Amino acid sequence: MFHKECTSLAEAGFKITLIACKGRVSGPCEVQVVTLPEMGSRIRRMLVRSYLAYRSARNILADVYHFHDPELLPYGLLLKVRTGARVVYDSHECYPEDIRTKEWLPVWLRGAVSWAFKLLEDFVSRRLDLVVAATPHIEERFKGIARSTLTINNYPRLKEFDGAAGDLFGVRDGVCYVGSISIVRGFMPFLDSLDKVPQDVAAYVAGPFSGPEVERLARQHRNWSRVTYFGTVARDEVAKIYNRSFAGIVNFLPAPNHLFSQPNKLFEYMAAGIPVICSNFDLWRDIVDVGGCGICVDPASADEIAEAINRLLFDVGLREKMAFQGRTAITTKFSWEFEAEKLVDAYRALCEQA
Repeated sequence: MFHKECTSLAEAGFKITLIACKGRVSGPCEVQVVTLPEMGSRIRRMLVRSYLAYRSARNILADVYHFHDPELLPYGLLLKVRTGARVVYDSHECYPEDIRTKEWLPVWLRGAVSWAFKLLEDFVSRRLDLVVAATPHIEERFKGIARSTLTINNYPRLKEFDGAAGDLFGVRDGVCYVGSISIVRGFMPFLDSLDKVPQDVAAYVAGPFSGPEVERLARQHRNWSRVTYFGTVARDEVAKIYNRSFAGIVNFLPAPNHLFSQPNKLFEYMAAGIPVICSNFDLWRDIVDVGGCGICVDPASADEIAEAINRLLFDVGLREKMAFQGRTAITTKFSWEFEAEKLVDAYRALCEQA
């Protein structure tokens, strides 16, 4: 949101204010940041902090309000009704599908919550000016519901990982898993795969655990001692992790919300010159197999993941070829610069309507 959307709009001449959690953002002075306090529990974050975000937004008196968090849907509608401004909902996931795999929700409750959320999301989206979708699949969900829709893919900036990609064939002694650590994102099969990977291959892991139970299972795993865990790190630290890795893992399990997703980490690996080991979903095959920038595997199969890691470990020529082709695909097709143009054009159209 900050490093891509806000900065791109600011560079295009818009006056941008970002309302965000304290200490989470930093960057160019062209983007004004209003910080919100941290909240301990998930309920407090969803209820109290959402209201504080709404109150701060009202005080800004903006021409366009652009919100991301799904718990802000009621407040997005309030902003529309009470201010008359243009309001944009940025949907990062197909949330009705995503809710059905939320590990913090009891299984028996997920269906009802998914159904109720879809009703709310549909009701609000019909009354807003634009729904921005993170993937074409998400945009398809809102067609016929929202007044206007637009896909803005979360591709990496061309220059963001130049440092990592600049030394494509230097010393890279491990594989990396970067992103939210959860069961449904395939973290346990990745740990299992290390049984059949040489001991001197490092496992670099960065990102938050999805919950305390997942963290307990991971830390108790027989291969956790092989993991170098960085926690949640800043963007420049992520680039350093990529620079130490000869392969990147993104092996989401086949949950409904994953089959048509486009995880940004997949594209970040490519931008950093890292061959990808990813789930064998049809959409991902179209990117990775066709582009020749990685190996698709059964995401639940530790054997297939290990086989892919070992293949890239021992075949330096293949690794170099995939690294080059992944980086080429980013520079010619999958970069944020292309998406930024669409976002700026959409904002200009909204402002003309105001």
